Amino acid sequence: MRDRAPDEWDCVVFMAVVEAGTRQRAVRLLADRYDEYITVEGVRTILLKINRWLGRPALREGVGPRGKAELTVRGRRFQRFCERVRSLYQDERGRLAESDVTRLVCLPHHATIVKTLYVETLAQHPPGEEKVGIEELQQSDRGNESFFDQAFWPLTTGTYHLAIGQPPPAEYRDELQSDLLYESQLEVLVPADHPGDTMPLAEFVRSMSHIPPKDSRARLLLEERIAACPIDDPGEERRVASETYEIGSVIERVALLHECGLPSPLVLAPSDIALIYKPGMRFGGAGVEHSKWVPLHHEGERLTLEVHVTTANPRPNHLRPIVALLKKICADQPRLRGEVTSIHHHDDVEPPRPVYALDPV
Repeated sequence: MRDRAPDEWDCVVFMAVVEAGTRQRAVRLLADRYDEYITVEGVRTILLKINRWLGRPALREGVGPRGKAELTVRGRRFQRFCERVRSLYQDERGRLAESDVTRLVCLPHHATIVKTLYVETLAQHPPGEEKVGIEELQQSDRGNESFFDQAFWPLTTGTYHLAIGQPPPAEYRDELQSDLLYESQLEVLVPADHPGDTMPLAEFVRSMSHIPPKDSRARLLLEERIAACPIDDPGEERRVASETYEIGSVIERVALLHECGLPSPLVLAPSDIALIYKPGMRFGGAGVEHSKWVPLHHEGERLTLEVHVTTANPRPNHLRPIVALLKKICADQPRLRGEVTSIHHHDDVEPPRPVYALDPV
């Protein structure tokens, strides 16, 4: 039998009975406070539904002073649940009411993109008028499932208006419209005296490396290519030094080993994540000259990940200028796509091709 959990209205009715004391008074309270009309029998049906879901009665009716209902122990717990449900819906309505502020969700490493977007949109409006609100997810939300939950699902409910990250899954094909911003490439941090400006996948798998966790897109791509290509893989236990989303601390440790001329593991990261640790960037400071980033490839083919901007489908007109500005910002930052090498050199100098990945409209 389907588990029919109480919804927001069920919780409101239950709390009305608790507050008013009887079903009859709850009917009047709901009409006065919410302008919602329900019969006493309707209230009874909702209370039965709640009791079935809880597996025991939430109220003892007619036992309190003046015949008022009293909460059972399980009912007191359920009352707290109701308060949380109502609060969540109220918070969501409050966010949706802020229709004049476009809400964008992204991951921390997209800061190089969204900070420019934020400044440029702010400059287009009078002082104090924020037109784009930025929500940064956690590093751990880089995983596929977590990004779906924290970005794509809220996008379909209107909590966010734009999302920057991976393209949406097929099940959102009709609801979301997605455009390519750029392609990042998997890169490896090596000592500055490492021979060559690239690293073949076959060479990479023979070394111990700090790499992203298994649920990340970078790791999924890496393992997929290793499995698909005729490469002598010694196995994860012999090629994985650690798995981490906290790439900054790993880079700092490994770069210090490079500076001291000591043997070190490799570090694998997408180029847009590695970017801020490169020369000339905010965290590419002292000692950076002892290390370098080189693209990972297999037989001349880069290992790349698409980064998209996604909105509702059809795309609201007021979001089109923002999407266009994001494309321009990414086209003006070619280093997001990685280090320039002889491999597929044209990929490094051509701007990213805008596409409507899931809907051509």
